[in-house]
Amino acid sequence: MTLVLGNEDVLKVLTMRDTIEALELLYADLGRGSAVYRGRTDLFTPTTGGPPDIPTAYQLKTLDGAIPRWNVGAIRVTSDVVAFPLVGGARRRTKIPAAAGKRYVGLVLLLDSATGELAAILQDGVLQQYSVGAINAIGAKYLAREDSRTVALFGAGGQAGPQLRGLCKVRRISRVQVYTPTPEEAEAFAHANAQPLGIEIVPAGSPQAALAGADIVVTATNSRVPFFPAAWLAPGMHLSALQRDEAMPDCFRELDRVVFHTRAKEVEHVSTDFAALEQRFGFIMRDHPPSDLDWNAFPDLADLVGGRVAGRSHPQQRTFFLNSTGCGAQYAAVGQLILKEARRHGLGHELPGEWFTEGVAP
Repeated sequence: MTLVLGNEDVLKVLTMRDTIEALELLYADLGRGSAVYRGRTDLFTPTTGGPPDIPTAYQLKTLDGAIPRWNVGAIRVTSDVVAFPLVGGARRRTKIPAAAGKRYVGLVLLLDSATGELAAILQDGVLQQYSVGAINAIGAKYLAREDSRTVALFGAGGQAGPQLRGLCKVRRISRVQVYTPTPEEAEAFAHANAQPLGIEIVPAGSPQAALAGADIVVTATNSRVPFFPAAWLAPGMHLSALQRDEAMPDCFRELDRVVFHTRAKEVEHVSTDFAALEQRFGFIMRDHPPSDLDWNAFPDLADLVGGRVAGRSHPQQRTFFLNSTGCGAQYAAVGQLILKEARRHGLGHELPGEWFTEGVAP
């Protein structure tokens, strides 16, 4: 049988602690060359699903990976309508809920590598949030000072909460200073998350107020324009960025330890039909603006967990973990964890396995 699991099922069984433990095992396997994955593939074509006055595209994104430890493979597929509006003069990336009922489309296909069968189909929203929070937490485990207590948080969207949940599992976080350009968002985030996390969360009126006394800095924004300079990071601080367009180029040159999530950069296939739109808006249609940053110049998380590169070696070092892009194997690792617990609790909807197998060799 193939199990179909929605986000509400995932929330019932997935914990941040278990996610961190599973992913740390994965990156140890990747460091040994046991688990494997390919870099992300993005397809961009024009779409009629977005507003006419903002550069908009259809983005079909796939990632895959396989882990012998758990006899599992996975493919993550997102089918998105994305817009790149100007907000306060800076370009942002936003997903448009264009599906029926104002919903999004993102799935993880979980495959049994012992039989080749489709074991499960999972909605990817909660899985993605937990895995990204756990990945950055693993980076902080190796790079942030052990006595880190205060977090400066930039951004208050859907990824911000899981970032804090992950950090709280690897460091004794007691205070968060959250900044967004919209003060109401920071206030709402603080109100919604302080009690569940059991920590003090206060809105900050400026980037400098957020950074005051911080040990760890988290950038959890959708900015496509770098805004965080190396000078903002004081000695001893750790910077954790959710995507590469947040940190300014000097962060990659000047900070003492820089580790990428993965060196596998996405491969983009872009329709030539964007020419007129790109000329009109002065914007190159990509998920991320072009950059001459050499990804191969930096170690990745598998190097860090596997011990091939050192983590923090001095309390005054300034360290930086960049969640550069997704790794397909992370969905296999967390997906198998969800499937095991969902079966144990009788969750999800079963579909006949023969619907997804065939008698003719393809």
